[in-house]
Amino acid sequence: MQRSAEDTLAIQAVVVLYGFLVDDREWDRFDQVFTEDAVVDFRDLSAHPPRGLAPIVGRAEIVRQFRDVLTHPYQHMLVNHVIEDVSADEVVVRSKALLPLPGGSVADIVYRDTVVRTPDGWRISAKSTKRYNFDPPAVWGMEQAKIWASRGAQFT
Repeated sequence: MQRSAEDTLAIQAVVVLYGFLVDDREWDRFDQVFTEDAVVDFRDLSAHPPRGLAPIVGRAEIVRQFRDVLTHPYQHMLVNHVIEDVSADEVVVRSKALLPLPGGSVADIVYRDTVVRTPDGWRISAKSTKRYNFDPPAVWGMEQAKIWASRGAQFT
């Protein structure tokens, strides 16, 4: 399967736009990055069974939770995109993310995005994360989880 340069750039652009929209708190533009039925799953998928924040299903619920429930790092730096073709209209993109946190630490994760071709262009239909550095415990993340719980977030 040969992907066009135009598709490659459009796929990368939608993945990067996600970070800018979160950093700028432009929740009303999430239709430019997520499909209507998208799923965001930030659980620890290396645990058996996976645990953490329950998957967020549907763009409207993603917007609500990102806006009203979740807290966010200062900035998303998304680099080193690897695109794997699933079909002509679906790819999986892995992107390294460096997220500066209060106190001077940096979260280092990989986003795994399933990106699909829609009539409106490429959109993310599924987003998950993989964390590499588990030592020391992510104090900022644990503090944020308490805030999320107080705002009604569900955990598995």
